[in-house]
Amino acid sequence: MTAALQTIRTLRETLHQIGTAVNAAREYNRAGADQDKRANPASAAIPL
Repeated sequence: MTAALQTIRTLRETLHQIGTAVNAAREYNRAGADQDKRANPASAAIPL
């Protein structure tokens, strides 16, 4: 029983960390897009 709970906790923590990494990547991408729009509006619409 304890091993099953530990496995579930580990999985939950891993999924939380993945979610945090995805959110950070989105923020980073948006920040870069905002910077590109200020530098060159024509190339800002090109997806990475």
